[in-house]
Amino acid sequence: MDQAVKKAALSWDPEKFGVRSLVSRLMEAGEVTVHDKPTALADLSPIIEASNTAHLFKKAGPEEHEVIAAMSSSRSRLAIAFGVAEDKMRDEYLRRSANPQKPFEVPSAEAPVHQVVLTGKDVDLYKLPFHLQHEYDGAPYITSGIDFVKDPLTGRSNVGARRMMLRGRDKVGINLTAPSDLREIYLRCVERKEKLSISFAVGVHPLYTMAAGSRSLGEEINGMATLRGDPLPVVKCLTNDLLVPADAEMIFEGYLDERGYIDNEGPYGEYMGFYGPMHGDPVFHITTITRRKNVIHQSYKHGFGLLLGECDGAPFGNLQTEARAWQVLKGAGINVSDIFAVGASGVSHHLRVSIKKRGNADARSAITAVLGAIANVKHVYVTDDDIDIRSHDQMEWAMSTRFQADKDLIVLTGMREMPMDPSLTVRGIGAKAGFDLTFSVPRSNKVTMRVPVSAKNATSAQFKSVKEALAGGPLHFAGLMRALGSKDGREIVMEIEALRDQGLLDRLEDGEYYLKG
Repeated sequence: MDQAVKKAALSWDPEKFGVRSLVSRLMEAGEVTVHDKPTALADLSPIIEASNTAHLFKKAGPEEHEVIAAMSSSRSRLAIAFGVAEDKMRDEYLRRSANPQKPFEVPSAEAPVHQVVLTGKDVDLYKLPFHLQHEYDGAPYITSGIDFVKDPLTGRSNVGARRMMLRGRDKVGINLTAPSDLREIYLRCVERKEKLSISFAVGVHPLYTMAAGSRSLGEEINGMATLRGDPLPVVKCLTNDLLVPADAEMIFEGYLDERGYIDNEGPYGEYMGFYGPMHGDPVFHITTITRRKNVIHQSYKHGFGLLLGECDGAPFGNLQTEARAWQVLKGAGINVSDIFAVGASGVSHHLRVSIKKRGNADARSAITAVLGAIANVKHVYVTDDDIDIRSHDQMEWAMSTRFQADKDLIVLTGMREMPMDPSLTVRGIGAKAGFDLTFSVPRSNKVTMRVPVSAKNATSAQFKSVKEALAGGPLHFAGLMRALGSKDGREIVMEIEALRDQGLLDRLEDGEYYLKG
């Protein structure tokens, strides 16, 4: 154990990254709608989808559980979880990623998540706040699960984010259809007719969830420590030889049985805004539940197709895509000003990039670099650095005034793409497009290519007359007003007309006034 980890182990704060502590900070920031009255479980999702805030239900279901929902479904809330300003998240994410951290083990007696232990007949999922989220879902769900396994062959830890569909008092269905490390590990267990020990953390800090959704080499549990920027306290499960976050709210311990894909899971409202189909999946048998005494349950806002940017996963994917694109473009020698992933497109399908253009190949180079390097990005929009790419209005303006489809549209076919895109005809392979919304270099300085803004006001007079002001060179009318300290302008028109009548004044092509001769 290195010195930093030893120090953390001696003085760790079990509430520093606790869900309840983060909820308190979110409430202070006005990010949480609190529901004090009893709320039926069937009413949770309609309420959650009705507004883009986090929701704290004080009395959910007949057991009156405390449930926090949509805790990370906005950039502002994710920034609070990071502990930095919203515009500093990308830099902080890259800084933490470049400084790997490790976990440290704490005794069971010190782990908040081991304060209450339920085994045998006390394990009763029917008493937990599983709830129906979408009209055509297969059953009630808990969506905030983080799964932990150890590959029986290699001993390497694997972490993922997975939903759980209620199937009985002590079992749930999980979605293990898409390609993943866990799927490969489990299929090898099925071949050997072996159960796979697995534990789920339910109710964790958003940075843990963000790390769980990122594939990495080596011990994946280390990613949680790295993303939180601090060594991670872990505790050994009571019945599984697995380490899980000691500061989680609740842990489900159990196993995936050796029979394979024997039960149907789904349909479920997926993160691209459509339903995933019902399909065969494994069954997770829960043998032990451990939890905090004052457990706060957690639910994700997921699959909200009309507003995908308001789902919990959107800020995670956006930030990771922006950070990756920043690295790719810097590595390609592009002078990047800003990067913005559009949450409403789902999993960063649309990426906006503003650049300081040095040559006419820059925009195309940026487009092909990003589309080739990042599978999730389907469309890239590159603008000049005078465009605020976070403004939908300015992006529409750039598209309408700087784009010609016959020369500024780049289409790439046969590209690696996010497999769950419902528009694909071949899974994982599709077309991508880039939109060059930039002016040619050098950019014309004609007045017809300048952006109209209000004129700057005069501060003090530098000259006494229009003739004196124009002696130093041509000026637009606003320049004359500033030069003469005018707060009006009409008196300058009188001088201009007098000079014009004398044949002493004329105008240049872009409208500047100048003295003849």
